[in-house]
Amino acid sequence: MSGNQFAVDVIDVSKSSYAERLLAASLQGLANRNSPSIFLDFGIYDDVKTRTTNEVFIPEDIWISKYRETIGNQDQNNLDYYRSVYDLKVNRIDDLNTMVKKYSKVCMGVVVWDPEFLDTVNIALMLSGLEDLLVVGPESLAWITGEIGLEIRKDLRGRWDDRVSLYQWAFKNLFHRCTEGKIACIEPDWSRPEFADYIVQNRIFVYSLATLEEGFIFDLGQKLLMMLVGGPYFLRNLIFNLRLDYPLKQIGLYLMGLGSKETRLATRVQRAVKAKPFPTIFGWHTRRDDEFSFMLHLSANGLRLVPCHLAGNFSFHSQLPANTEFKQKHATPDSIELERDKTYLTFTLSDGDQLVLMNTAELGNWFRKERGKVPFNWETQPLLVDIAPALLGRYYRSLTDKDYLVAGPSGAGYTIPPLLSNLRGYLEESADVCERADVKTMTSYIGDPSMRVVREHGKASENFIGYLAGYLHFGRTPQYLSGNRAFIANSWPPLDNIADSSEQTLAGVREILNRPEPTPRFIGVHLFAYITTITDVYNFVQTL
Repeated sequence: MSGNQFAVDVIDVSKSSYAERLLAASLQGLANRNSPSIFLDFGIYDDVKTRTTNEVFIPEDIWISKYRETIGNQDQNNLDYYRSVYDLKVNRIDDLNTMVKKYSKVCMGVVVWDPEFLDTVNIALMLSGLEDLLVVGPESLAWITGEIGLEIRKDLRGRWDDRVSLYQWAFKNLFHRCTEGKIACIEPDWSRPEFADYIVQNRIFVYSLATLEEGFIFDLGQKLLMMLVGGPYFLRNLIFNLRLDYPLKQIGLYLMGLGSKETRLATRVQRAVKAKPFPTIFGWHTRRDDEFSFMLHLSANGLRLVPCHLAGNFSFHSQLPANTEFKQKHATPDSIELERDKTYLTFTLSDGDQLVLMNTAELGNWFRKERGKVPFNWETQPLLVDIAPALLGRYYRSLTDKDYLVAGPSGAGYTIPPLLSNLRGYLEESADVCERADVKTMTSYIGDPSMRVVREHGKASENFIGYLAGYLHFGRTPQYLSGNRAFIANSWPPLDNIADSSEQTLAGVREILNRPEPTPRFIGVHLFAYITTITDVYNFVQTL
């Protein structure tokens, strides 16, 4: 429809099976290519399995006591917001059968995945995007082919015996047909199809290959990468000054590939991604590895990650215009009068680079009554200026003078800067994206990188004011001025305290404040978003 008027069909899939949600998400991706037509309601994520990958991000007691009420039904909250801003004509559809009938013309047939081999789901998603096929499980074939009349175009049952051969076939036959510059790593075994719509809509190559393996050779290779990230500082500085980081990184990746067929194939896939404008991977790690091993591998291969586990409706978000100006208030050095006897304290909420945080109003923190009553930094994903401008606009429309949006680690997309061979290119791309989002401060994943990495940050665009660095720290919290821009390591948390309760976290901050150190001083606090809220911070600040 013309202007900002859209006709939207909404269906509740909160009680649907994984197969049904997958079918609905693939249909959504196809239907939303030209306009925001289908919106899925995934409900409230009360099932603890929803909040679990290899670890429980929000334990049940904390979910109930601190997060559930403020997050609420994330999809319904977003839809209500859109209805207040855009001219949406919302039509609620009661069942999947009716939805498929209405949109059957966008489907050229069906692709059937194999319940005995869940990784075929990823092949089905690619074929869905490339050939306009509906992703269907065997239990739905009768009514899809009979009542709806869609023919089976691809049947993936019984075709592969193992994961590596499946993705080797996909890499050979599908990669060159998919959208350049983007790939995705999605774990089918978690049965979370929320981001499937965006993969189908944008024809993204998708796989699930682990980057962690037992064995001496693999372990040795990974330790080389870890040394470049968090080894002894004097040794890291020497390695980077002598430009030995690149050969050591390549040796590490080679050894990891020798130790794992999955990792070796993942390296081939990642290295084939073109810079358009910067190599990008969507998704999250697999059940067979973890976040850190996943990030080590993709960063060493020169990619940035857009974390999107549990991030639903992004094919819909992407089709709505921003409808607001991306503009926030910034301090300038000449507007600040430094008080020499003062301790400066700043709080930054972690994980805003995760699309699910952007989709849930920063885990509901944006809805809390304490927002706007205490100065607070909100990590965001600046790439939403392109991926979901309307969703990003929601934050700018309701900014207060106490809210400040910063780029999550480590700029435009999640990466580990010391491992990036093209760090200059990444920072330049981040500067371009952040300028369009009016973001002038970035968090950086590592708080004490080598001085060569610090200098690279100092050479970045003058658009940046500076950097708050370190998701956590290993004992060193340096503060630099590089290229007339501050590079400040967060003082909290240490490695062993990252998952502390909010009470323990704020007690640790108080201990730092009470240390008899020279002033003026600046203390950065990086809050673990899944435990500590802006309410906790507001109550703490009242005691200072």
